[in-house]
Amino acid sequence: MNRVITKAGKDKKIRNFYPGLFADELAEVPKQAGVVQVFSDENSFLGVGYYDPKSRVAVRVYRFEDGPLDKKFFQQRFGRAQQKRAQLGDFYRLVHAEADGLPGLVVDRFGGVLVVQVRNRAMEALRESWLPALIEVAQPAGIYERSDVDSRRQEGLPEQVGVLYGQVPPVLEVREDGLIFPIPLALAQKTGYYLDQRENRRRLEQMIQPGERVLDVYSYVGAFALRAARKGAYALAVDKDLDALAVLDRAASLQGWRVDIRQGDALAVLENLARSKTAPFQHVLLDPPTLVKKPDELPRVKRLLVDLLRPALRLLDREGWLWLSSCAYYLGVDALLEVTRRAAADEGRRLRVDAIHYNPPDHPWSLHVPESLYLKTVVFQDDPL
Repeated sequence: MNRVITKAGKDKKIRNFYPGLFADELAEVPKQAGVVQVFSDENSFLGVGYYDPKSRVAVRVYRFEDGPLDKKFFQQRFGRAQQKRAQLGDFYRLVHAEADGLPGLVVDRFGGVLVVQVRNRAMEALRESWLPALIEVAQPAGIYERSDVDSRRQEGLPEQVGVLYGQVPPVLEVREDGLIFPIPLALAQKTGYYLDQRENRRRLEQMIQPGERVLDVYSYVGAFALRAARKGAYALAVDKDLDALAVLDRAASLQGWRVDIRQGDALAVLENLARSKTAPFQHVLLDPPTLVKKPDELPRVKRLLVDLLRPALRLLDREGWLWLSSCAYYLGVDALLEVTRRAAADEGRRLRVDAIHYNPPDHPWSLHVPESLYLKTVVFQDDPL
């Protein structure tokens, strides 16, 4: 097996279970891409990974003891991931990339169907080892691939979307706490459904009282809005994706509830609602997509969020609840507090921080991989004196 040798001091990352090394952190590398043993500059063994000079992270480390990256290894990794999620039912994230020791691979389970994303060159090169292992451990009826994310394009890899194994229905029937969402795979965002907000949706439903008004902005298929309707609240879902709103409309009709929908740009819709003197909402939820992917984009995104929060606060009832989420690693809790404070000052609203929530258990947050903490939700309450 070929080897790479780290520069002095760069071995500390791997010793602390961080699974990546950049090209400028390496002192010696092989001539070609492939599986490598990783050593420190003092010739101490660190782990086994995959080296690819074309990848933005030159070495991805998969194991911190010696051994091959073969089918047996991946069986062990998948078996461990499945064991940790044994009590979560049939709809959950089975593999959360680095946090499950599998950099570059995401696997979501939707009943008998798995949806996978391959995000880097290393995991793509190891496909012939991990795919049969995944099939053997998870025993799915079918696997659908959604390898069409930005990280893959940054690696110089082509998009791959379609059935990877077995039988996959054209409509993914997602079930969550008695709710059913029929999501056509042709329109699905990411892996089809945002499993990571499940616990927050449960928290919202527990808080809602019949007759309240709930505004779900960036709703996608309206999983928050539908829970509100189930509790007897008025729910308005806002999203620019008309096909996603159509899924919500069908899901609500199938279950005998009503959810109003508004298609359009979130900021424009919020400003229009505020100008039209719409009745206030007891819950306003803002769950935007990943708005910032690089640190230098943060100032622009903060300004956008302040612009969104101003009309959202004008729509919020006295003592109402504002839910603000970020799925961007670079947009942390401090930034969410800052933009909300700025918007609240502009609107003359006094807010209380009620709770801060993070990734759910099936999207684990590894202490050793800061990037694995990506989802943050701050719940504020209007707090007049």
